[in-house]
Amino acid sequence: MIALAAASWGTWSLFFRPAEARGGVDAPLEVFVVFATILVVTAPLAIADRVRAPRPRHAWALLGLQGVFDALNALLFFWAMQKATLAVAVLTHYLAPVLVSLGAPLAVGERVGRRTWAALGLALGGLAILLEPWRNAEERAVTGALLGAGSAVFFACSLLAAKRLGRHFAPTEILAWHMPTALLTVLPFLSLSSLSAPPAAVGLLVVAGLGPGALAGVLFIRGLAHTPASRASVLMLLEPVVAVLVGVTAFDERLRPAAVLGGALVLAAAALVIAER
Repeated sequence: MIALAAASWGTWSLFFRPAEARGGVDAPLEVFVVFATILVVTAPLAIADRVRAPRPRHAWALLGLQGVFDALNALLFFWAMQKATLAVAVLTHYLAPVLVSLGAPLAVGERVGRRTWAALGLALGGLAILLEPWRNAEERAVTGALLGAGSAVFFACSLLAAKRLGRHFAPTEILAWHMPTALLTVLPFLSLSSLSAPPAAVGLLVVAGLGPGALAGVLFIRGLAHTPASRASVLMLLEPVVAVLVGVTAFDERLRPAAVLGGALVLAAAALVIAER
């Protein structure tokens, strides 16, 4: 189930780019419609799975904060996909596993080992190669990479928050109930032009919210209950692989040798971190 979820996350662009081509669609609208769809689909599951025991106030506060993290993660990541190739956007986004390991001592009291520090150096080296500064990289590529790296920071924060929240909430509760604050966070970024987005374009975003959004999210959290975390993290690396393949095959994006090498180093860094857990 986790493999299917990760592969599904790699197909976001198949919905977003055709929607953007119809006009009136930008990253904030994409995030808002996808999150609203996820909330509608997962709320009944969260109610059915709810933990009966009372939860402390700080747990509810952290759940709200996770919504902010997830909203900023999605906004920056979807903007990255608009500004750069899918390879640059997704591979910089996958700095997140390294960042999670670096933040784990503070957030959840886990130890940072030598492999994690080595992985950080490997990831930064891969990122430098991916951007090819010696080729006078285009401003769009650099902007896209910075947005992707920024999304990785908030993705890592969201994952660390979810790990702490697992002590108080069922997985479906975490998935559903962080969405209201996520939607409120996205709201100020919506533009007036979003109101005139063609219904067909909005329909594509709803389908994205149903597939890579809600369905993949449910598959992931259900699979996580039966899969060791280390194996689950390895399976998640299917997302950037699928996303890059989609970019090359569906959108004729060129994949230069440096991009292949840099991306491989970023994925190797993530795998190194996962192997230490």
